[in-house]
Amino acid sequence: MPATVSRRGHAVLMTVPRPVIGLAVLLVALSTASPSLAQKLYSYEPSVIEPYATVYVNDGSCSAGKVLRIQGTHRNLRRKKSCVPVTDLRSLPRH
Repeated sequence: MPATVSRRGHAVLMTVPRPVIGLAVLLVALSTASPSLAQKLYSYEPSVIEPYATVYVNDGSCSAGKVLRIQGTHRNLRRKKSCVPVTDLRSLPRH
């Protein structure tokens, strides 16, 4: 256990409660996670997309330097599709 010395020369033990350590580890893990991990770049349009999920498709349907962004919806609603520049994307896993 870590010990520190007080002003009077006595050793004082400092303990940290376990929930605080667990919270610190969780915060470090969440801060290192990248939001772009949820995005995927496909070469074809997937038949199933989770509601409100966004996928990127590079199937040649958009002009050069752009990819198709598709946002999933609930039930039989029409998906939102738009062409976005490739430079807007960070490093995405390819599927």
